[in-house]
Amino acid sequence: MSPDVKPPGDDPNPRATALTAASQALKERLPTLDPSELEALVRHHNARYWRDAAPEIDDVTFDMLVEALRARAPSSPALNELGDRREDDDRAPREPRIGFGDVVHARPMLSLDKCYDDDTLLKWGAQVKGAVIVTPKIDGLACSLRYDRQGRLKQAGTRGDGRVGDDITKNARGIKDVPQRLLHPPHTIEDGFEVRGEVYMAVSRFNAHYKGDKANPRNLAAGALKTKDPAESAAYGLSFFAYDLLGVDVDSEAAKRELLEKLGFPLTPAEIVPDFRVLPRVFRRFVEVCRELDVETDGVVLKADSVAEQERLGLTAHHPRYALAYKFQGESAQTTVVEIEWGVARTGVVTPVAVVEPVFVSGVTVTRVSLHNAGYARKLGVGKGARVEVVRRGGVIPHVERVLAPPPAALVAPTEWPVRGGATPLVQDGDFLVLAEPERSVDVVVSRVAHYTRIVDATGFGDKRLTQLVEQGLVTSPADLYALDKARLASLDRMGEASAQHLLDEMTARRTLTLPVFLTALGIDDLGPTVAAALADHFRSLEALRSLPSEALAEVHGIGMVTAASIVEGLKQSARVIDDLLRHVSIVAKPKVENTGSPLFGKAVVFTGTMATLDRKSAQKRVQDKGGKTPSSVTADLDYLVVGDEGSPLLGAGDKSTKQKAAEKLVAKGSKVQIVSERDFLALLER
Repeated sequence: MSPDVKPPGDDPNPRATALTAASQALKERLPTLDPSELEALVRHHNARYWRDAAPEIDDVTFDMLVEALRARAPSSPALNELGDRREDDDRAPREPRIGFGDVVHARPMLSLDKCYDDDTLLKWGAQVKGAVIVTPKIDGLACSLRYDRQGRLKQAGTRGDGRVGDDITKNARGIKDVPQRLLHPPHTIEDGFEVRGEVYMAVSRFNAHYKGDKANPRNLAAGALKTKDPAESAAYGLSFFAYDLLGVDVDSEAAKRELLEKLGFPLTPAEIVPDFRVLPRVFRRFVEVCRELDVETDGVVLKADSVAEQERLGLTAHHPRYALAYKFQGESAQTTVVEIEWGVARTGVVTPVAVVEPVFVSGVTVTRVSLHNAGYARKLGVGKGARVEVVRRGGVIPHVERVLAPPPAALVAPTEWPVRGGATPLVQDGDFLVLAEPERSVDVVVSRVAHYTRIVDATGFGDKRLTQLVEQGLVTSPADLYALDKARLASLDRMGEASAQHLLDEMTARRTLTLPVFLTALGIDDLGPTVAAALADHFRSLEALRSLPSEALAEVHGIGMVTAASIVEGLKQSARVIDDLLRHVSIVAKPKVENTGSPLFGKAVVFTGTMATLDRKSAQKRVQDKGGKTPSSVTADLDYLVVGDEGSPLLGAGDKSTKQKAAEKLVAKGSKVQIVSERDFLALLER
C-alpha cells in the first residue's frame, strides 16, 4: 500500500457526518453549561461509548467535556465514573470493538492530572521529595508493549479505559520503533516486562503525505493503529516513543530511561530538576524544546524521579499523584465581567463563576468562566465590571488569565447560604468557603444521595425526584432511601403507587453490596472505584479499614501516604453516614478463590449463543467463583468456548456464531481451545 492511502474515516459517511456535527455543536455550548449539565453530559456520552458502543461525539470533544467538568466541579462523582462502568458482578461484560480483542492492563494506564499555571505547578512540586524529571508531552496514543523473559514481543494494547484496552499486537509489529525481539532483555522481577509509550505520526510525514486530508497527525495515527489490515496499518509509517518500564527492578525514572535506551527504544529529551522552585523556568525552556521536535506536543510532563517517592505519593482513581502534565495554553481574548455567580458543590464548598460578555476564544463562544475558589478570585482582583483576559487552557477550559482593568468595587463573597429553614454561615477554610452545615442544603444533600444511587445502580432516582424527596423531608442521607414509606411516596406529586413501589424495590435489591461498591458510594475524596477495589481485595472487611492507620493503607500498591491519609480522614468524617447505612445494608467481600482442584481454576472461558439453564452473567460469575477468567473475545489464550444449548449448532440447530468460527480456526491450527456445550460446561462446574 502506498503512503498516499486515504486516512481512515475519510470516506463520506452519514454517521461520521452526524458525529462531527454533534461534536462541533457541543464544543460551542461548553462554556454556557453549568456543572449539573456538564455532569449529565459526561455520564450520557460515557455510557453511549462504553455501554451502547454507539458514540455520539468524537473522542476529542469528549475529552473537552470532561476537562470542562473537572474545572467547574472538581469533586464531581462523574469524574470517577469514566470508562467502562460495567464491572465484575455488577455490570455486563465489556464487549470488544469489532476486530480487536481485549488487553487487561496489569496496572491501570491512568491519565495525568493537568495544570495550566505556575502556581499549581509549584504547589504540586512542593509535595514531591527529591528530583523531578521533565519530558515533552507527546500528542499521541498511549500504548503498552509486553515482552517475555526472552525479550520477545508478546502483546501490544491501547490504553482503552485504563483498565482494558484493545489488542493491537499485529499492527504494533509494523511500527519501526517497536522492537520485535530484544537481544539482551533485562532481568525481570515478574513474568516478563512491559514498556509503555506513545504511538504517533511524525509531523514531517503528515505534512508530506496527508496534510490536505481532513485529519491531524493524532487522529490519523489513531485510525491507522485501529486498521484491521496490518499491512495497511504499517504503510502509514507510525512511530513510537517509550516513557515507562514496568516489571524491572530499577529505583528511578532516570534508570528506566537508561535501560530503555540500551534496549533500543526511542526516547524524548529529558531533564532532571533537583529543585522544584525552578520548574516554571524549566517548563518555558521545554516549550522551545518541543518546537524543535518532529512530533506534535501539547505540554510538558513532570514526574517524581524516585520510584520510592512515586509509591509514597500513590494514585487517585484517575491519575497518579506523582506526575503532572503542564499543558500549553490556547489563544486569548478580552471581555468584561457581567456578574459573579456562586454555586455549591457536593462537598459543601461554595465556588464563584464569572459571567462574561460573549467572546470568541479558540473556536468557541465563551460566556462563563470558573474562578475556582473564593481565595483565587480575591487574589486575582476580579469582580463585576472588571475587564479581563480569557484563555482556553489546553484549548478547552475557559480561564481568567489576568485582570486588565479592576472592577468598580471589590468582590464581596457571601457570608451565609440559603438552606432549609433559613440560612447557614459560610466558614473560611484557607482559600475555600464552606457551608457550616452542608447537610441542611438541599443541593448538597441531593448531590450526595445522587452519587450513592448511581454507584449502587439504583434506578428511578433522578435529580428532580431526589430534590422532591429532600424538600419534603423524606431523605436527608443515603440511609433514608432504605426507610421510605410507600404510602408517603405515593402521595407525592407525579409519583403514584407503581412508581413508589419501583423505588422501594430498587432499594430492597441494594441491601447487599460488595465492599468496593459500598466504599465508592460513600463519596470520599480519593476513594474512587480503582482504589476501593484495591483496598477491598487487601483488607477484606469494612471493620478492618475503619480501624487501621494511614500507614497500613499506604502499604497497598498504588495507594501512597497522601491518598491513604485522605481516605482515613474521609472514613472518620463519614462515620455517621456509614453507621446509618449499616443498619440497612449488608456488606460482602468477594471471596478469595482457593485452588480446590476445579478444572476451571486459572482457565479462560468465553460464552457464545443463548444459555438454556442460566443467563450469561450468572455463568460468568460461576466461572469466576471457581477461579477462572471470563474474557469477552476468542484468542489463542482461550481454554474453553461454551456454546449455549438454546438453538445450538452443537445440538444440530442454528448457525455457528462468529466466536465459534474463530475458535474452530484456532483448533485447526493446533490451539488448546476446547469447544464445549452448555451441558459439558455444567459438568465442569460440578467437578
